[in-house]
Amino acid sequence: MKESDYSNYVKAFTRLFEAYDASAPYLGVTDDFKYFVNRKRSWLERLKSPEFPVAFLGAFSAGKSTIINAVLGDDILPQATKSFTAIPTLIRKDRTNRAVIHYLSESARDELKNLYLEELSKELRKNSDTYRKQSKGELLGTLAKDIEQYKNQFGSFNKQKFFDELRTLIQGWNRLSGAVKEIALTELPNYVTEDYEDVLFVDQAEIFLTDVNIPENVVLVDLPGLGVVNPRHRKVTKSYVENDAKAFVIAMKVFHLLEGEEIELLAEIHSQRKRVLQRAFWTINQWDVLSSQQKKEELANFAQKIEHYGFHIAKDRVFRVSALNYLLLKLIQDGRLEKSGSIREHVDALQKAIGKIPLQNEAEGFIKSLDEAKNFAAFRSSLFDYLANTAKAEFLDEARSEYIDLAKRLRERLEPLYQNYKNKSDDSMKSTFIAGELSRRQDEALRHLRSSVEEHIKVLRTEVLPDFVFWRDEDRDRLGEQIVHAIDNLDRKALKNELLKGLDLHSVVSRLPHKIEENLHIQHTFRTQLQNLLEEQIVRRYLLRLLDSIASNDALPDEVLAVLNDRLSGRDMVNRLKGMCDVFLFEYGGVIDELGRAIMAREAGEPVHNNQDIMDLVKKNADRALEIAKNRRLVGPDADVKQMLALGMDKLTGIYRVLTEVHSASSTPTAQSDEIDRALECYKVGLLDYTRMQQRQINKFARRGIKNYFEELEEELLAYFESVKDEIAKTIMKQLSTDIDAELNSELQKQKVIKEAYQVVTNAVGQGRRNAES
Repeated sequence: MKESDYSNYVKAFTRLFEAYDASAPYLGVTDDFKYFVNRKRSWLERLKSPEFPVAFLGAFSAGKSTIINAVLGDDILPQATKSFTAIPTLIRKDRTNRAVIHYLSESARDELKNLYLEELSKELRKNSDTYRKQSKGELLGTLAKDIEQYKNQFGSFNKQKFFDELRTLIQGWNRLSGAVKEIALTELPNYVTEDYEDVLFVDQAEIFLTDVNIPENVVLVDLPGLGVVNPRHRKVTKSYVENDAKAFVIAMKVFHLLEGEEIELLAEIHSQRKRVLQRAFWTINQWDVLSSQQKKEELANFAQKIEHYGFHIAKDRVFRVSALNYLLLKLIQDGRLEKSGSIREHVDALQKAIGKIPLQNEAEGFIKSLDEAKNFAAFRSSLFDYLANTAKAEFLDEARSEYIDLAKRLRERLEPLYQNYKNKSDDSMKSTFIAGELSRRQDEALRHLRSSVEEHIKVLRTEVLPDFVFWRDEDRDRLGEQIVHAIDNLDRKALKNELLKGLDLHSVVSRLPHKIEENLHIQHTFRTQLQNLLEEQIVRRYLLRLLDSIASNDALPDEVLAVLNDRLSGRDMVNRLKGMCDVFLFEYGGVIDELGRAIMAREAGEPVHNNQDIMDLVKKNADRALEIAKNRRLVGPDADVKQMLALGMDKLTGIYRVLTEVHSASSTPTAQSDEIDRALECYKVGLLDYTRMQQRQINKFARRGIKNYFEELEEELLAYFESVKDEIAKTIMKQLSTDIDAELNSELQKQKVIKEAYQVVTNAVGQGRRNAES
């Protein structure tokens, strides 16, 4: 690859990007790596349209505009009595003569606002972040208040102009935002000087010239002067000197050598980056106005200042010139002096230097013989030679370095895949792919099965069961309604007929609960409701959902699915609950007997003490009960009902007995209810009370039983999956045989892309090494 050939670098970069784009889908690249590659892509445009900016900087009245005009060989940038360039102005060769004004974008305005805030906050001794957080409307008010306080404290404020310009910026924030305006060259002074009312909102100006003798890819950059308030000027100038400019020209004039903020900035940059001056050209303008003695003094002054700043300057980069005389001679030589603007007014300077105004055919001779004009021609030639050779070589070296860096980074990414593919034929690739794909799919299938089980049971264990209510109040009430309905709708005559057979009446009543259970099968009702709840809340909600998740794996053989359908049908859980029901109903027979004894005792006139009845009666007669408790000294004289109710059941039973005795004594005798109805009511109340007491125990044991069941299920299923992994592999193999061609072709294409991309980047790295060695 020839270093001078930009197109070869474009082709080389293009090959790398094509290799990357083809292989990127297989590399799993990160966002950081994508950003790295995209930054390298900018080199394609830079190489297709290479540009070599030359920045011109110098203090006010150093003759910067005249020097640029002389380099152009035409009177393009007008002279002015004040700082002419208020914005960066780029001059390049083009097919038409025109100028374009670019206005600041939203982000650039925000950046400029922050630069003003940095300057103001330093002067005010405030944290700039405090100002940045405020809205534009709040900001101006806060700053005005802080500046006023500062003036009151210190007497004056040195950065008032910064605040004034910031206010102008904010008040016109949306004015011409991001706009681009094309104008005639003659209109340019109206837009780029400090007199332009919207100059603060201008980003840069571009000047395009047709008939100008500069190389196609050279861009002359007239940097804004630093002797103004706008802090963006310093940032732009620093950026060009440090990085953007391939060369820069320091414009000076006699008696003011190396003066101004531009030189101070250059010294600051040089202190940190010594190599920056390798791109510098130094022009001492108006050298022709000095006497011989003054020239010696100025050279000594220049050397002294160079030493002061610690600059190391090559002698062949310092040019003592008269840009004005060179430009006048050039315009005369080209026959354009009369068509030029204000430059004609300075022709007397040329006449003073050579004794006359030369004819067109004499001008070239004076350019070659007049020292200051000859020196300017040498400066111009040296500058363009530097750009065409040294700067171009540096540019291409940078391109090569970026190119090799990209190639190395791409090779690092491709290396693992390439090593995996490099020694494999298509046949071996096919067998390896099938084996690898089989193993991968098998692992993926087993991983899916395991995670399905583990995740479902983890959710059940950690999120569902801790607060799980299996036997809810509404379920208890539903069972109670069934019991009440069943008892209330019994055939009393038929039941009485059964109970009167062969026994006295009291004995018959005591056997009533057992007779009712024989007819109604309350145990069966209770057991059926529990099973229905299990089916509704656990089997359908969790087991079937787990089965659906497992069955979604298309690698399961039919026989395995059949086993899983059976195992997760809920049958085992229902059977387990049947056993739990036996535990829940273990005391049911004793409850029936107790109810029989209670009924018999009630009919015999013996007191029956039911905890709930006792509590209900005590609460119903709370005031009388509290009085009884105080009389019996069960509580203190100042106790309340709440303290009385907190007494144990033994003491409350005593209070209950006193209440019932009083109640019986004060009641008017009435006809006794039918003893069967009274017995049925007693049985109904007792059975409902039993179901209430069982509710908490049912939930406690159901929660524990369900948890144990699912934990055992998890262990069994995981073991089962492991035991049938060979059957799963066979199913996957059948699936592979049907779509292996498409899968394999995709893998072979990936292999081809990786190998080709790796070869491209390896060749690039090797070429870079050979170029470096040569």
